[in-house]
Amino acid sequence: MRNQAASAGPHILPLRIYLGVAGALLVLTAITIFAAQADFGSWNLVVALLIAAVKSTLVALFFMHLKYDNRIYSVIFVGAILFLGIFITFTMFDTLNRGGINPLTKMPIKQYAAIYESNGSPIPVSERIYNVSGRIVSNDFFLLNGYGPIKQELTVDPINEKLAASGEKIFNKTCFRCHRLDERFTGPPLGGVTAFRSPAFIMNMILNPEENIRRHAGVQALQKQYYTIMTNQDLSIDEARAVLEYLRSANERAGK
Repeated sequence: MRNQAASAGPHILPLRIYLGVAGALLVLTAITIFAAQADFGSWNLVVALLIAAVKSTLVALFFMHLKYDNRIYSVIFVGAILFLGIFITFTMFDTLNRGGINPLTKMPIKQYAAIYESNGSPIPVSERIYNVSGRIVSNDFFLLNGYGPIKQELTVDPINEKLAASGEKIFNKTCFRCHRLDERFTGPPLGGVTAFRSPAFIMNMILNPEENIRRHAGVQALQKQYYTIMTNQDLSIDEARAVLEYLRSANERAGK
């Protein structure tokens, strides 16, 4: 009975242990700040999780007295960490492959996913359609620029805000029924489309969606994903150019 009563009572730790753990947590907090400002490439998430795991373990062991409590609580704690590790591992199977190439569309699986070179440096979004992990995806004109009246690659000037304002009005009148800039709707979000689609592709998709749906593998993949068919809004080339300018302006404001 005495032993049971003693084990049920509070465990008092020396002040030096509390101070030592507090000091370690302060050091780890400083490391967290440093790690948040550094770029470890594809290891960013792993580094952040390791630091957080060490900090939480110190808190649980000493401030919450897990080290001195009944062993069943330690088993529960370790089991929770293991299941979390399994969950994160299977999640990373998906995350780390989003930059891969879809064998059907010959395009990146997820355009916005972080993609890194073998040396850990990120590949700019604007280059991912051409170069993923150092190899050419495709240099086919129609794959990069779509099918339509724009028969050559477009070189765009710095953003014309007046033209972008005109394009916003056209977008809100014709495109807003199916598209939003930063959220999935009937169609895919368009806020960052200019970061990975060429200007010619965007205009051809606006002006000639029917042929692109019939012939372009990437557009066909989007159609299967969203279960909808883009309709022709009968815009002129000048109107399509204005919408492109609006999307470029929105992309720049969002910093994508």
